[in-house]
Amino acid sequence: MKRIWLVVFLVGTLLGQPQVESQVLSKIQEMILEGGPINFSDLYNHSDFNAREREFLGRLYEVFFAIPGYLKTEYEATGNIPTIEEIAASFSLSRQSAQLLLAVMEADPRVPELFDRGESGEISALNLQQIDQFIERRGTQVRMTWAGEKLPDFSLETFDGNILNRESLRGKNVLLYFWFTGCPPCVRQAPILADLHATFASSNLELVGLCADELLEIGTTPESRRTYVEKQGLNFTHATLNRETRDAFGGINVYPTLLLVSADGIILRQMVNFQEQVVLENAIQELLGSTEP
Repeated sequence: MKRIWLVVFLVGTLLGQPQVESQVLSKIQEMILEGGPINFSDLYNHSDFNAREREFLGRLYEVFFAIPGYLKTEYEATGNIPTIEEIAASFSLSRQSAQLLLAVMEADPRVPELFDRGESGEISALNLQQIDQFIERRGTQVRMTWAGEKLPDFSLETFDGNILNRESLRGKNVLLYFWFTGCPPCVRQAPILADLHATFASSNLELVGLCADELLEIGTTPESRRTYVEKQGLNFTHATLNRETRDAFGGINVYPTLLLVSADGIILRQMVNFQEQVVLENAIQELLGSTEP
């Protein structure tokens, strides 16, 4: 049943839906039928989506992480499992969008089996223990709409024992890099970041890594993290991410996540999962307001 419901949301018409939603769902339908990407970080980065469509995908991504907590809360309060129509109404989405979210939730190998579905496609049973573990690990709120917002307040300890906070970044253009040791796309991203750090060394750009090892309880030690950073050539400031800061940044759940922050403390762009070097270079050039590093 992991993949069978991927095509369920194809049933029914998209007529009458808002244009952007209809366009996004139509494109995802084509990708699914072609065997394309089915997780949100891949979809969010896909070149087929324009800025408005990507904004809607960000909204879907936010709802994706809210659904498990919603299902549990409603079940415990009423004794009934919400229907797909009720899920859609609760988050101001169409039925097709709600179907898509449930389908991706079932198909993504990183998500445990949170529920079972009957032949009708409706959720027939909740796996409450799995939902609790999902919420404990990933939270119930994720934010993808950071562009134009002020950098949130936070305070973390760096690997070398100093304090990193919003004030310490004041006046600097910053690329914030959320990562954890051994994360496959982070490993791919590392040499690109090392090269960018060297390329833009003379500019007013600071790369800062926020390591989620302890938060994710993956069993590394401070020494092994320092060794990993040195081996990857990530010779810039790194701090240990805690739950409070993760929540302040909208519940980071995809690694790597990268945020570009202007010198006046405004988040200009959020990127999730691996990014090609040319994409990051262009974004940094735009941030610095120059065609030369």
